[in-house]
Amino acid sequence: MRRKGVILLDGLMALFLISALAVMVLPLAGSWLSALERGRTGTKLSETGLFAMDFMVEKIRNNRIRAVGGVRGNGYNYQAFTAGGSEGTYRFFVDREKLKLQLYNDNIQPLTGEYTGPEAYAFLPGRPSLFRQAEGGPVTISFTMHHQMMGMDRDFETSVIPYADFYKKGEAYE
Repeated sequence: MRRKGVILLDGLMALFLISALAVMVLPLAGSWLSALERGRTGTKLSETGLFAMDFMVEKIRNNRIRAVGGVRGNGYNYQAFTAGGSEGTYRFFVDREKLKLQLYNDNIQPLTGEYTGPEAYAFLPGRPSLFRQAEGGPVTISFTMHHQMMGMDRDFETSVIPYADFYKKGEAYE
């Protein structure tokens, strides 16, 4: 009889120690999971922003028309070859916190986010605008990728000179 009481007491002490350890570890596990989620969200913001930036830089660099006047605003037109081999006009623009591309045939494709509905990841134009260019100069692209729920931001900014402006397309070569 005496032995059963000791075993029961040992079992209760072990259960108490395991419970105390669990109570101490749970906040640590919660903060670890929170940090993991913040890291995943930051990675998604960076990947989406870098994709959008890389895509815009490539298309603007290969623009087949020169800038006439200055460009300032949240839209940018560029010319490129279509699937049929002719030149068509494409347009970057921001609509409902998403970057979209209007194709030469007026179809619209989202570059960030989905077609409809609210987004967890918002594409916000930079200040004062997404695109800025003085005539013949570089196009400055500036925007922020924002996560609605976590309040995280990733800012992106770069400049690119379109080849048509750099090589002064349409002017006599000296």
